[in-house]
Amino acid sequence: MPKKPTVEEVEKSENQEVNAKKLEADNIVKNTILWTTGVGLVPIPVVDLVAVTGFQLNMLRRICKVYEVKFFRNTAKNIIGSLLGGLFPSTLSRPAAGLIKMIPLVGPTIGAVTMPIFSGASTYAVGRVFIKHFESGGTLLSFCKKKAKKEFDEAVKKSEEVVSSSKKEPQPA
Repeated sequence: MPKKPTVEEVEKSENQEVNAKKLEADNIVKNTILWTTGVGLVPIPVVDLVAVTGFQLNMLRRICKVYEVKFFRNTAKNIIGSLLGGLFPSTLSRPAAGLIKMIPLVGPTIGAVTMPIFSGASTYAVGRVFIKHFESGGTLLSFCKKKAKKEFDEAVKKSEEVVSSSKKEPQPA
């Protein structure tokens, strides 16, 4: 007869499973950040926004799969839209950020600098918020946008700090 596992052994096994899920989800977010940052460089207005949104939806679908959470495309799209829509409430909306590229001469330059940063930062924040939510046992249907908004804004701020600090570091010649 096989030996019954101890409480400590069961807890250790559960912790390893949780850590493996978090690691897999973190890797999904990191890879998606690379893609969305690259897509932010697309010089065609609106195309970059559509592509970034597609990558973020796919990232969320994959994170749902890791945490065995049922994925609802329209629900996910609405949640992501509401989180991102509040980033620039009075000064600049997400579509306006992409349309900056249409301004002759300076638009493409401004867009080439701002859109990759915005795309990467927003992707990081979306990933962080959902990983934390799913780790606490939440689902897409139990997601509370109001509760997540503060955490989302903090994640965006943190990612902007990372980007800013990387710009200040001297580059090798």
